[in-house]
Amino acid sequence: MRKSAVIASVAALGLMAGTMTPALAERSSAVDKIKGTAKAAAFALNVDVDLLGAVPVDLGPVARLRLSGDAGPRYENVLKADVLGLLEALVLATSAETKAGSDLTSKASARVATLKVHILGELLVKLIKSECEVKDNVVNVGSDLVFADGNILGIAVDAVGLSAHPNSRIDIPAVGSLILNEQKIETRKGGNSGGIDVTVNALRLELDGILGTGDVVVAQSTCKVKGKGVGKDVKIVSTVNGNDTSDEVEEGHGVSLLGGLLGSDGGLLNVGKVLGGGGLLGGGLGGLL
Repeated sequence: MRKSAVIASVAALGLMAGTMTPALAERSSAVDKIKGTAKAAAFALNVDVDLLGAVPVDLGPVARLRLSGDAGPRYENVLKADVLGLLEALVLATSAETKAGSDLTSKASARVATLKVHILGELLVKLIKSECEVKDNVVNVGSDLVFADGNILGIAVDAVGLSAHPNSRIDIPAVGSLILNEQKIETRKGGNSGGIDVTVNALRLELDGILGTGDVVVAQSTCKVKGKGVGKDVKIVSTVNGNDTSDEVEEGHGVSLLGGLLGSDGGLLNVGKVLGGGGLLGGGLGGLL
């Protein structure tokens, strides 16, 4: 794919990704220390799509970090990224850290301070952030989405709704799907080769329709550890927008965009009542358009 027009400059003011903020769970009190190897990675933005089946757009990963062994903390910062006028991101930052051996730790975070999206409407997101940490078989995952305002085809939307839950998925007919606060955790048990793989995407758009095909991912953090004792009695702590969502992290909250437009509590005339006080258009398609 050929590169799209991109404006990207390294921050000169020492901008850094925020430190981990999810509430840390109580550490394991096991006598035997967990031993093994760790990897951590993060990027702030990655675009890999074919628009209308004819215009390839390939940008990123922007502010990418990949660490393993004993490394970090390290930081990457970019002031601005622009994708053909369709998407603008300001202040993109990542951080990561890894420790191997008996102090096995993997930690990563990614954030975008401001995101403007111009597809079938206008959207302003004031903060998009993801983070993960794995230590002593305790997994901390967190994500934040702070919507400012936006509209879809001229219709004003209140962007709240599904952004309050992990793994919220909105199906958009003839376009694709939007996933908010995606928190994926995979564990493997097994003697000396157990493992924990964590991926957190604050916002991911899957295009598979009239607009084109491919993925747009904003603020991804990944944490991986493997070795002796890894994957046993894993405890998961999840936060979304600072709220404890640990009991929801393996559950998906999804609705169809078409359903939100046509009915259920008033459709367009009462979009603020879908799914617990946040409109489907607000917390759903508002995250895309």
